[in-house]
Amino acid sequence: MKPLRIVSTVWLAAAVGAFAPCAWAQTVLPGEGGAMPPDCPPGAAARAAPAFPLEIYGASGTATLVLDLDRCGVVQQIWIERDSGYTAFDLAAIDAARGWRLTPELHDGVAVPSRVRVPVDFQAPSARQFADYHAKAQIEWDRLWPFLQVPVAAAARDGSLDGYQPDPLSMQPGTAQSLSARVRAEGRPIAGGVLGWPAYQLTESGQRFRWLLTVAGAAAAPALVRQRLVSDGEKSFWASSALCDGDVAACAKWEKQLRRWPRQQPGQPLPKELPVGVPPPDRQPQLRPIGPRPGDAAPASADDAPRPVWRRTPAPADSGRGESEQSRKSTEPS
Repeated sequence: MKPLRIVSTVWLAAAVGAFAPCAWAQTVLPGEGGAMPPDCPPGAAARAAPAFPLEIYGASGTATLVLDLDRCGVVQQIWIERDSGYTAFDLAAIDAARGWRLTPELHDGVAVPSRVRVPVDFQAPSARQFADYHAKAQIEWDRLWPFLQVPVAAAARDGSLDGYQPDPLSMQPGTAQSLSARVRAEGRPIAGGVLGWPAYQLTESGQRFRWLLTVAGAAAAPALVRQRLVSDGEKSFWASSALCDGDVAACAKWEKQLRRWPRQQPGQPLPKELPVGVPPPDRQPQLRPIGPRPGDAAPASADDAPRPVWRRTPAPADSGRGESEQSRKSTEPS
């Protein structure tokens, strides 16, 4: 596992309802294009505002997106042309843009696929807003903090811990199959875990969990691992719980594999008092390569082609009516 970089306020994303204002502009605004073609899915142009990520409340930044639209104004692909420097801002902009719909671009009166640029600006809160947020956050943190404390975990001489540290917090009720279905439906896909399984993030009761799900067809499937960041007063680390519905022998073998996970490097203990400062950017904002415009020729080598951070799964050829929310595919920006 990679070393942990602890940001205490990540635990408060579901705890406080204060959002900083957001503003953005784009080259083609709803209402300035043409009417929806009659064979398009029903619905008008709409752009819901992105939610301000509470884990970096107090920061500001702009994520410039490039959207590829179909002839019905539905977002098909999302590219990051210039990131904000904050992963949380980039993800919030992408999550919002996935549900946007714009009016189509017209060529000689005919709706055609198009591309638009959308700078998404996250404005920092005022000093008063930040003070009010911090006071509310500290109250909620005081409630959550005891649940994040666990007994001292023995470390090796190099300071590392076993990759699989049992979590004293009981697993949520349900089977691995039912929990996997709920996590896929309610969680947000994130970068894969140590086993390379599908990974999701889900916040419940103020605590943020990382779920690792077995891939379909695996001998132990359905099975899953729930992880959360905890602290023993000396360090912070990932604690895990496992659940397997598969064959007894397959589950036993799977659990042995969990105990052989790569060792993890702990971070600083979770603080009792939340930091007051504005979190720094994850990285320097940078420009990223953008692929060919809709209708352009594909690159000579697909391996060298820029990849969008989000791409809609193609609808069945005979549908002609767009696709459902369940068919969307999401990936993390690098």
